[in-house]
Amino acid sequence: MVIEMSNCKPHMSIRAALIAAAAVSCLVVGTSQLSAANSALTGSVQTGRPDPGAMVQPQRVETILNADDNQSVFARAGNTRDALGFPTGVKRTGRHVKDAFLKAEYDEVDEIDSAGQPLSLTEFDGSGRLTAAVRFDMPTKPAARLTGEAARRTAQRALTLAGVTFEGTAQVEATGSSDGWDVHWSRSLGGVPIRGDETRVRLSADGRVESVAHVQHALAAEPKSRLDSQAARRVVSKTAEDWFASRGSGYDVLSVDLQWVDANAAFDPNGPADTQAPYRLAWVANVKPSGAMSDYLRLVTLYVDAATGSIIGGDVIE
Repeated sequence: MVIEMSNCKPHMSIRAALIAAAAVSCLVVGTSQLSAANSALTGSVQTGRPDPGAMVQPQRVETILNADDNQSVFARAGNTRDALGFPTGVKRTGRHVKDAFLKAEYDEVDEIDSAGQPLSLTEFDGSGRLTAAVRFDMPTKPAARLTGEAARRTAQRALTLAGVTFEGTAQVEATGSSDGWDVHWSRSLGGVPIRGDETRVRLSADGRVESVAHVQHALAAEPKSRLDSQAARRVVSKTAEDWFASRGSGYDVLSVDLQWVDANAAFDPNGPADTQAPYRLAWVANVKPSGAMSDYLRLVTLYVDAATGSIIGGDVIE
């Protein structure tokens, strides 16, 4: 059974929130919004106003998974549920999802209670790797709150039991009104950040795992020779001059940092179209427009290929 959807279901918004949390360190919106961003930037730069047709809802297609025919998926979901301490329902439902908005394809399994309501959701990519998990029942307020160090150990133990790999030093942050904790690990290679890749665990105040998000992408081979930051800045400045200065607007290059990125067609309709392609090494520049263009664009991010010096995508905030 196949279900085609143009709008988000409640559990889909939960997943999107998890992925957004995993990418929280980025200065701009995720590349899942680049189709709209591309049209918006093109319209703004060429005409001085956003393109009204830019915000078209991408499609989400679901195929129901039968437990008998997909035993490995349901077994992984059960093991993950137990590893994370999620509640057990009276039944489970599953689906295979092709999500154009998030540029992803994955399997989801819901744990369902006796009233037909979901208790938890687990999600796996095509290789069977856990990418997201969340429980929906509300915690009771504990008498004592877990310490930050205890939260780190609890998160590490949960990930290990669930078979999720992580590396580096964990960052532990209080979640505010819930009195819980966010424990997260940013992914890098040789000290170079991988844009948006992160493992994040949210804990309630008493240490119960509320959600897990694990975002990880394949990487292309590192270029044999690398463009330096000054050369990359010159490429960015020339591009910004063409876009903004020629239209009576100014700009300020806020930062130029080396990162692994998802090349895209944000500023070039003939650019990369393969959404599953490995991430490439690039200089990531954040450019803030001023003058008339700042009424339409708050920030423009450009990816400058570290090997060739060409623009291989980016993003915008309107």
